Amino acid sequence: MNESTQKWFQEWSNEYDQTLGKIKRHHEMLDLTVEMSNVKDGEYILDIGCGTGLLSLKFLQAAKCTLNGIDLAEDMLNIWKDKIEKLNLSNRVKVNLADAMNLEFEDSTFDIIASTVTLHHIKNKQPTLNKIYKFLKPKGRFVLGDLDVDTSGDLNDLKRLKHILDYLKEELLLALRDSGVEAFIRMYDNGKKHILNDGEYCINFKMWSQLCENAGFKNITVLPVKSFNWLKVLCAEK
Repeated sequence: MNESTQKWFQEWSNEYDQTLGKIKRHHEMLDLTVEMSNVKDGEYILDIGCGTGLLSLKFLQAAKCTLNGIDLAEDMLNIWKDKIEKLNLSNRVKVNLADAMNLEFEDSTFDIIASTVTLHHIKNKQPTLNKIYKFLKPKGRFVLGDLDVDTSGDLNDLKRLKHILDYLKEELLLALRDSGVEAFIRMYDNGKKHILNDGEYCINFKMWSQLCENAGFKNITVLPVKSFNWLKVLCAEK
């Protein structure tokens, strides 16, 4: 994650649960991520880009699992740590300040590695997916929830720009409708970052699937979020 994007998330942390955290389609994506992971009691999960714990909480509610969360936004982690303390979850969760681009764990550590709207911040994604594959146990699952928007290519390409603007039109309308002006302002600000590839390097799910195949994954499944087809979830098995 580049410095400008990291700063953007730090500044957003205090509003995050009150804006994106209240958007219906975002929660539908998180729910679909947990459903597709087929999480079971006793499993160990890594949540990459855990933020304020929205996805982690859904995993913890779905099964008697344990979880490790990492994020590069310290303010967001502090909010999640407060929730962990208040909900008496310290025996099931640990969190660490860490960069998704520099993951270091023992091979075959996790049953599930999950990430939502985080890995698109990494420009060169293949090395990270290769590491994720190594960190999973045999039959472990990688679950990804993200935007199905390809922002790669030449910034002067008008077709590319139209594709991004088609997404942003829907995103901004729904952000204002579902969460008000504060969420709209954040999404509007973020839209420019997508257009200029400024810390936002989205690819579509055909491309994600190919990267997963390159890493060695099999049984790759992709499903759309019902209320917003620009959001999808991928599940791949080691």
